[in-house]
Amino acid sequence: MLINYGSFMYFAYIFIAVGACIGAFFALRHKSERVKRITLLCIALVNFVQHIFKALIYPHYWGSFSPHLSSAYNVCAFLILATPFVLLFGNELIRNYMTYLGTIAGMIAMLVPFWFIGKSAFQWEAYRFYLCHSLLFISSLLPALLGFHKMRWRHFWKMGLLFLLMLAIILLNDVFFVAIDGYDGTNPNDIYGSLCLINPCWSVLPPSNFDWLVSIIAFFSPAFLMGGNSSGFYVPILWYAIPMYLGITLAAFIVCALLDSSAFKADFKALKQIAKQKLKK
Repeated sequence: MLINYGSFMYFAYIFIAVGACIGAFFALRHKSERVKRITLLCIALVNFVQHIFKALIYPHYWGSFSPHLSSAYNVCAFLILATPFVLLFGNELIRNYMTYLGTIAGMIAMLVPFWFIGKSAFQWEAYRFYLCHSLLFISSLLPALLGFHKMRWRHFWKMGLLFLLMLAIILLNDVFFVAIDGYDGTNPNDIYGSLCLINPCWSVLPPSNFDWLVSIIAFFSPAFLMGGNSSGFYVPILWYAIPMYLGITLAAFIVCALLDSSAFKADFKALKQIAKQKLKK
């Protein structure tokens, strides 16, 4: 059976992920806090281990494996590696960020699996892909459903900054693996050219055939960040940092205000009172 948009297997993998999350919630909701925490950590650690040791676990990697594949080479890989540490040591802000981004990233990857469109649903890479993104989705959303991650609307303006910081870490990760010749298809003697080929999250330069998107970004970004400089190069991450931050902040404000509506309404009411008092003066 093939994976195509709208096909049986396209929905089957997504339903399995959502069903597993719902099932885990109902199985854990009346358990002790200790049991809940241990279960959540185990889910995150299973995903962490399968990512780090994928060269040993998945047969299609045996004898041919690029070391970068076990690193934080893209957004989902970064989140998979970070989740156990966030569960153990993360503060409220970081946990909010991981809940939002991990849930969205895990689900979007399964909703838009363009790597597998037209390909068999029953192959090792497909199993690996859906396993890791399902576990990412579950380990990000389930802590919030169980009440461990309280969503605070006041964090909305920080989400875009954390996302840009994450992109910088991913880019540095890729620079390292290119430099040590641990990234297949790249040249350690041409790090910038290699990064242009990798272009994680389009952070190095604009994608081809997206002129409409580049024109929107150019409206917000200074020209010298978008090639209008002496080198003619786009400045990695900074070339789209302003519109990226604005877009994430707007989306985060809406989502955060909805999920933390009682606190948002109370703060908004208090702000109105302060404004009225100042106007009277």
